[in-house]
Amino acid sequence: MRARALAFLLAVALTQGPAHANSILSIGGLGEPQLEEPARLRALGGAGVAEHGTREISLVNPASLADVERILVEVTVLPALRRVSATSVPVETAHETTFPSARAVIALPGGLALGASYVAGTDAEFSVVRDENAGAPSTVTVEGDGGINFLRVSLARRIVPALRLGVDWEAIAGSYHESWVRAFSDSGLATERDSLAVRYPKKGRWRFGAQLVKEGWTVGAVFETSQRLPLDVTRATVGASDRFSAGQLTLPSGFAAGASAPLGARYRAVAQYRRASWSRSSLQSDLVDFRAQQRFSVGFERKRTSEEGTSFWGRLPLRIGGYILQWPDLLPRAGASDVSGGTAAVDERAVTLGAGLVTKDNGGGLDVSLELGSRGDRGDLGVTERFARLGFSFLVSDETWKGTFHK
Repeated sequence: MRARALAFLLAVALTQGPAHANSILSIGGLGEPQLEEPARLRALGGAGVAEHGTREISLVNPASLADVERILVEVTVLPALRRVSATSVPVETAHETTFPSARAVIALPGGLALGASYVAGTDAEFSVVRDENAGAPSTVTVEGDGGINFLRVSLARRIVPALRLGVDWEAIAGSYHESWVRAFSDSGLATERDSLAVRYPKKGRWRFGAQLVKEGWTVGAVFETSQRLPLDVTRATVGASDRFSAGQLTLPSGFAAGASAPLGARYRAVAQYRRASWSRSSLQSDLVDFRAQQRFSVGFERKRTSEEGTSFWGRLPLRIGGYILQWPDLLPRAGASDVSGGTAAVDERAVTLGAGLVTKDNGGGLDVSLELGSRGDRGDLGVTERFARLGFSFLVSDETWKGTFHK
């Protein structure tokens, strides 16, 4: 943790060299918070807790699976373009492609739906390059990769026509690796190499979801339990290795609540509030502090239609939304060595939009989303980042599996 926070300070205090990074903000603690939802819901600002239907499934709320009648497989790909602006450093551009989620769902007898998912919780990949003139002139490269991931098993059922319930059991998986390389201008000096590896043990936690549906209105809610993770750290340099315990990281409990409201035959509005209760007790460190992670999401959708005489563009579903995300990491202010001199928060804002296509038999589909936003503050952190994310979600299903047992 200390090394990661120091890497962040290295990045935001750059005065002599550039910072090449997927996101240099991801260095300050646990990595970037990730939104696991598919492109259809990303285009609605990430508001998915009230979603339900035969194919309109959400990765936030396990209860959304209750109406699935087939075998579904959905994968999301997220290319991103970033523009990083740091104090006294020219603006730089970085590209990355991530896979925030993948899910398979099958309808079972008894009105049950069973799902298995991969979800990216945080993305801690970064790369920082700077010139170092203290002592012998050199170039320092710091690279990190990894993050916290979740492997989920979900079970859902419609209890009565108006009530859907679901439960997730998710295994926490992941690791973090950081390497430091210092190459000297003097060819007679050997390159210095150091590394830091952090592993999170595979532990599980529960998530419980519910939805109430009435005349086009839906209200949904989810609660997730907390879990403590002992941190196993290995620090290595040339000819030496040190393995030790770095205390515990507590993944906090959290919840999400939201609603979907009809605005006519083809239109609806959605809203969601999501919170994870990070706090100072989540991880003891003098180089990073924590606050609650909060996401406020809103969206509007024009649903697709198959009415005769409607143009192609008129049949397409259209979505627009936005969100405000408050990162949990509270970082030292630009130029400070630790949090005793005050902290700076990372706030992220984005506008979202998207559309989708569905095959004639409703067996498959393609959804596309675009997110345009910014985060960070050069005045407080020394770094501002603007980004564009293009999401693609591919869904396929097996029509032959649909049967009377799930009606």
